[in-house]
Amino acid sequence: MTMISLLLQNSSGVMSVGLASGEKLLFDSVSDIDLAGSRNVELYVKAALRNSNKTVSDLDFIFVDIGPGGLGATRTTAAFANAIGFARKIPVIGINAFELIGDYVEHLERKSVVCIRPAARPNYYMGLYKGQTLTDFSFVDINEVKSFIRKHQDIAAFAGKFSFSTSTDLPEDPWPSAIANTTSMASFLRVALRKHKLGISTTQVFPITETLVEAVS
Repeated sequence: MTMISLLLQNSSGVMSVGLASGEKLLFDSVSDIDLAGSRNVELYVKAALRNSNKTVSDLDFIFVDIGPGGLGATRTTAAFANAIGFARKIPVIGINAFELIGDYVEHLERKSVVCIRPAARPNYYMGLYKGQTLTDFSFVDINEVKSFIRKHQDIAAFAGKFSFSTSTDLPEDPWPSAIANTTSMASFLRVALRKHKLGISTTQVFPITETLVEAVS
């Protein structure tokens, strides 16, 4: 029987949901104008199921974006995924947001991707996505992230969200721009299927926070 997967993305603060049957994407919330601007996770999931002629009981897996990113939005989406997983007794698999946006931009640009998002000021999350693998994932201060950007700006693309104000009157070379801060549902599904093929299966997920990153660094 073909696997039915629910895909949930929200760490950027922009909610998006997909529903897939095996490798086929059945629903992408981007195409549903009635959902534009809504932050109601339940509304998105109901639309995905309704438009795909599926019910919650048809779900086999839930894949959810666990950040790093906006903690409130990420926590809400993770909790919703956990609740469905618990009720249905199905796997809930968390995916690092940098794997999602990294994979998306890598396919567009055909080069490695530096992923950056702001954390508690003046710190950042950062990582390097290359060849379907996320490395150097860490929680760093502004000087470290600036150094990492300069090191890679001529050889990599950039994803996420970052900007720096000039603290002195000295001229400064321009900073690269991020190509995207969200992934497409097609790219999300691609990453999710790789996780499934690796046999990754959990029953509960937690949003990525500064504490968790520091604990594994």
